[in-house]
Amino acid sequence: MRHEIASVHCAATPLAFRRAAATDIPALLLIEAVSFPTDRMTARNFRYAVTQAKGACMVAVQDGRVVGYGQIAVHARTPNGRLSSFAVHPDNRRSGVARALLRALEDEAAALGCGAVRLEVRRDNTAALALYLRSGYVQFGQYPDYYEDGMTALRLEKRLQKQPKGARTSCFDIG
Repeated sequence: MRHEIASVHCAATPLAFRRAAATDIPALLLIEAVSFPTDRMTARNFRYAVTQAKGACMVAVQDGRVVGYGQIAVHARTPNGRLSSFAVHPDNRRSGVARALLRALEDEAAALGCGAVRLEVRRDNTAALALYLRSGYVQFGQYPDYYEDGMTALRLEKRLQKQPKGARTSCFDIG
């Protein structure tokens, strides 16, 4: 896939994307710990996402170090992918990593046959909300009292471009 073989220049050093491996889990846990005070993914969650989940867990790598990750989940009976977790290490924020990683995840979802990506974001996470809105996501709902601390989640969606011939045709044909 394009994002697995072509590096993107970000903050003057190459940024590459690939599927996460089990050996990445310690780095993913670190990013999770410094990014979220509550509602964190566990080692078990990451292990499942990397080894068994339908969809894709991808990492952004810069200077040989995992600096961000995102998890796109796909489910039978829906044409939508779900961005179930997404974070960039604080040292690498505001440098284009999140925007490029989000684009790579959207490309991956489209390649898996998804017609849209949906997600939930904390109402008070203004930086993430701004990223998603600038990237073409629109709000279509909300979940009051969604997070452990009672914060409301905003539900967002982005329609994806159709894939060229030869791409998968549905989210549910993933093995």
